[in-house]
Amino acid sequence: MSRLESAPTTSAGSSPLRRGVIGVPGMVFMVIAAAAPLTAMASNLALSLASGAGVGTLGWIVLVGLLLAVFTSGYVALGRQVVSAGAYHAYVAYGLGATAGAAIAYVALLAYNLAAFAMVVATGFFLDVALVATVGVDVSWWLLAAAALVAVGLLGHVGADVSTRVTTVISLLQLGLLVVFTTAVLLDGPDVSSLEGFRPSAVFSDGFAITLVFVLLSFACYEAAAAYGEECEAPQRKVRLATYISLGALVAVFLAATWALVAAYADVESAARADPGALLDVAAQRLLGSPVGAVLTSTVAVSFFAAAVSFHNLAVRYFFALGRSGLLPRALAHTGRRGTPGVAVGLQVALGAVLLVIVVVVGADPFTTVFPAVSGVTALGFIILTCATSVSALVASLQGRLEGSVLGTRVAPAVAAVGLGAVGVLIATPYATVTGSDAVGV
Repeated sequence: MSRLESAPTTSAGSSPLRRGVIGVPGMVFMVIAAAAPLTAMASNLALSLASGAGVGTLGWIVLVGLLLAVFTSGYVALGRQVVSAGAYHAYVAYGLGATAGAAIAYVALLAYNLAAFAMVVATGFFLDVALVATVGVDVSWWLLAAAALVAVGLLGHVGADVSTRVTTVISLLQLGLLVVFTTAVLLDGPDVSSLEGFRPSAVFSDGFAITLVFVLLSFACYEAAAAYGEECEAPQRKVRLATYISLGALVAVFLAATWALVAAYADVESAARADPGALLDVAAQRLLGSPVGAVLTSTVAVSFFAAAVSFHNLAVRYFFALGRSGLLPRALAHTGRRGTPGVAVGLQVALGAVLLVIVVVVGADPFTTVFPAVSGVTALGFIILTCATSVSALVASLQGRLEGSVLGTRVAPAVAAVGLGAVGVLIATPYATVTGSDAVGV
């Protein structure tokens, strides 16, 4: 059975991405940067505690992690056969054909562009909060978001090597602060024996579909490792290793961070409903004091920026892959002297700017309106991508075109497709309640 070392290049005018600029640590930190555990505490997890399953969020982190572990088996098996900057696109095309692959590529493009935009908006919002809290200066959030968008574009232009250095530093800062915060919670003497968050009555309480959206959104960066396959050496081995490390790290970090946030309050659900955006900040101020709390609040804004960089890079690589395959203008597959797709970078930033103008003109609230609406679309997109990939792995295996055991290439993809499909139905059925919007869009 032959292996495809890279995605086929159908565009005569395209040029390759620069090889050897990223390794396993860089891919892992790009995933962690997009997941942004500290920002998840301040946004996704706080909103889930406020309007979702409440403390049952803990149980959903474990369940989603297990489901993604099953999914990963077929996912990495496909990664041994084809390497592409548009990973889901190539994986689905491998088993289900070019038409299905193209459809999936457009879904991924929509999801990642919206996610990048949401992270830029959140950067502006929380940077404004941090400036008010630390120096008493109130700047319009959209001006700060616009500045963040420009910075994201600049990092996208200089390349993955520089982007990974920036996101690695920010990710390490986040993880360090989470350790400090969790230690402070433990020293505060919480009830560490409580298993309430894992009881079925809590996990499946009212609003758990909303929790599914926010938990899935936290893992929606899952493709980041595979998307850099064309820019690393020995991609089959490194992408597989980075994917498993990333998943394990995310489950552990999200579980610890959520538990710490829950344990920091006597009644976290009531506190979250009162002001979800301040949930982390209030707990940090109480447990760590104003100076450390201010640092933590400022780091939340910076970590949203790192997430924006990671999602921007994913969206750009899809523009590149679709331009190369002729599904979008071929100019998007052109790379400059640094081996980065400059045209694709410019287009992604321009789309973000247009969306930002629309949000400002209509006066939508960045945290309570834009973020939930985009989260719903991105979560549904993630379900479609992972479901289609699982079906593709199963079909390719049945055709004898996928290496691996029956358990890993047939049973696991079938279970993942059914499980992820069920999650999609749970999200889509109460869609207006979940996203705050009647339309599948912002």
